[in-house]
Amino acid sequence: MNAGLHLAESIHAARLDADMVLLDARRGQYYCLPEAADAFAPGPAGRLVVTDPGLWGDLRALELAGDIVPSCGLDRPPIAAMDLPPSRAGSVSLLDRWDGLASYGTMLRRYYGRPFGDLIDVARDRRPISMRDPGVSDALVERVAAFRQLLPWAPFPGVCLYRSFMLLAFLRRAGFDATWMFGVRTWPFEAHCWLQVEDTVLDDLAERVGSYTPILAV
Repeated sequence: MNAGLHLAESIHAARLDADMVLLDARRGQYYCLPEAADAFAPGPAGRLVVTDPGLWGDLRALELAGDIVPSCGLDRPPIAAMDLPPSRAGSVSLLDRWDGLASYGTMLRRYYGRPFGDLIDVARDRRPISMRDPGVSDALVERVAAFRQLLPWAPFPGVCLYRSFMLLAFLRRAGFDATWMFGVRTWPFEAHCWLQVEDTVLDDLAERVGSYTPILAV
């Protein structure tokens, strides 16, 4: 195998039986490669390398492959297995309402009209300076519950990319953080995203997201 047959830095891959799906995290474009799984093998830092020179040449022509070893590996959280516990919180507080409004302000500045790669950069770069308990705490459950009560007032509340980006901004205003997961499935092709802490899904159901194969974790 040619050790130089690498995918480009921004390309993430998922194997689904005999098929491969690639995600260009700069442009937000997915590429389905039927019956191509045998043309990939584990490479440095947990990334995949292409073992078929002809396929690698085709991918390079699309700017999906390159000669340089990617600098970062792939960190994957545990497989989503649990739903967020129910909250005992009551009405939404004034502070939660203010944070909801501020989070929508973040959407106006950093979401609308932005390319996919910019959204990923924001999610990677704007971690809370002072983190609260990183696990699934009662405070986190109540924070997500408050967001769910506020969400119907936001435009496009059912769109997964929008919802997850806004919830992440809302959580970080209170010192929480989460992993932004992207998954894919094929026949028919579908992509989905959600937020996750450890193995707990925050804004979806574990049973639903379990039907997707993770391709990117931010």
